[in-house]
Parts: sequence; C-alpha cells; structure tokens
Amino acid sequence: MKRTFYLLCSVALIATMTSCDTKKSEVKSFTQKFITAINEKDRLAVYDMYPACKNFVELIPEALDGTKIKVDADKKTNTYVVRINPETDQRIIVKPSLKGILQIDDSYGVLKGDSLERELALRVGVPVKELSDRKFAAIMHKDSLFWSYLEYIYNDELHGNLSKESCYWSWGREAGVYYMRIFQTIKNKGNVFVSGDNYNVEFKLSDYSRNGINTTKDVPGVDLAPGESHEFMVNAPAFYEAANKKTLHTDIIIRFKKMSKAEMILKYGTLTGEEYNNYLKELEKPVEAELPDDHEELPDED
Repeated sequence: MKRTFYLLCSVALIATMTSCDTKKSEVKSFTQKFITAINEKDRLAVYDMYPACKNFVELIPEALDGTKIKVDADKKTNTYVVRINPETDQRIIVKPSLKGILQIDDSYGVLKGDSLERELALRVGVPVKELSDRKFAAIMHKDSLFWSYLEYIYNDELHGNLSKESCYWSWGREAGVYYMRIFQTIKNKGNVFVSGDNYNVEFKLSDYSRNGINTTKDVPGVDLAPGESHEFMVNAPAFYEAANKKTLHTDIIIRFKKMSKAEMILKYGTLTGEEYNNYLKELEKPVEAELPDDHEELPDED
C-alpha cells in the first residue's frame, strides 16, 4: 500500500515539474518573440505583447539582446520573471491572463527612457533603482503630477532665471517716418551664465481697434552673466496708431531653444535631492475647502 502511495506521489511530482518546465519553455519562447518584434520594429506585435507600451511609445528600445534568457516562476504573484540579460539586470514580468494568454505586465531596465530625465530623477530623489519601467515612466511623464510640481518649484529655472524688468513704448515721427518702438529689459537673476544662443525674446503685438490684428517679432538673445541686464528693442511702425490710441497690447516671452525642460532644470536649478520626498508630503496634506467671500459663520447654538 505504501509503495503504491509513494509511486502516485512521484508520478504527481513529475507531472507538476513537467508542467512547470513546459510553461517556462512557453514563456521563454514568448520572450524571444517579443525581442524579435522589438528588433524588427514590429510595433503592433510589441503592443500586443506589452500593452503598456502604447502609452510610452517613445520609450520603446531600438534593440534587445535575447541570447541569455532565464525564466523563474513567482508563485506568489502568479507571474514569471524573465531575465533578458543578467549582466544588465534587464527583466520583464510575464503574466498569464485569465484565458492563459501571456502578456508583459511590467519591466525593469527594458524601456530606454531619456538620459537627462533619468539624471534629473536621480538628482531630485526619485528612487530610480527601486522602480519598474512603468512606474518610473508614469512619474517622469510630461503630464504627470510630479512634473507639474517640478515646473512649479523651478519655474524661474525653466526660463534660465531670466527676469523681465522694465518695459516701455516710444512712438512718433523721425524725418517724416513713423516709428513705434518697444523696449524690454531682461536681467539674469541666477548664478549661471546664460548664452544668447540658447534663447530668443519674442514680442507679440496686437491692436484691439483693428479686429485683433497682430504680429510677432523675434529678437536674438544676448549673453548675460549673473546679475547682468540688457535692453531689447523692436521697431513696429505699423502699430504707431495703436500705441497712439492706447489700443496696443504686448506680450513678451523669453523662449529657450534646443533645451528640454529636464536640461533646463539640471543646468539652472539648485537641486536639493529632497524634491520627490517633498512632493510626496504635499500629496499627503489634506485639501481644505475654500469658502466664498460672502460666507457667513453660523451662530453657535446655545
């Protein structure tokens, strides 16, 4: 009787191991197909196997090396951890759907990311090494709450710490020719030298009395050392009447070029490494409801 029992247990164990090995083999084959789709730029196949890539198209890598694939089963999460390249710790997390269809649920070190954004994330205290690709991409996405927070606290740095100072108009006639000049002083309030090649000063002019007729004039930037100022000027004689009738509206923008927001913050910001922790603390704060200005307090009940 005991011999029969041990025999049945052995058969069951062998069947389980065989089933496990078969599933791992299936996952390995699936991974190889995914790598082939990446290397052949077959986006539809990539989206089918890793649906989250639809939201992070720009992060899909150009190529992957699948010569050292190793598959481990994680019974706690009912997933398979596939190490694509053990040397770089590139991993994908493969999870069977309810119908048994394999899909990639997440990854580590597979989505390429922007090198400057990764550097910025490290410098502001984001725990990059602990995050999966999807979590990191969600945190550093241009429309994320964290990016909005960075843009808020580093608003001046995103403009190179250049500040618009005094602005005035001058209009009249010289040698029988009308002129209308706008002068805008810009000062470098930061601690970093700003090259004129990195920005333009954009003058937007509108005449309200002429059905919103407008124009835009770009003036090249000039080099500004910390604390230095420069007065920019444009001449727009077509807006002489608007200036004279006070129907002229101006909007002056300092527009940086060739630099991403991450690069701007890295170059002109004084980073503390506590930005991400401070952001998390802000999220934990309760939101207080604002009362209208005409709100009256109710009298205390006796």
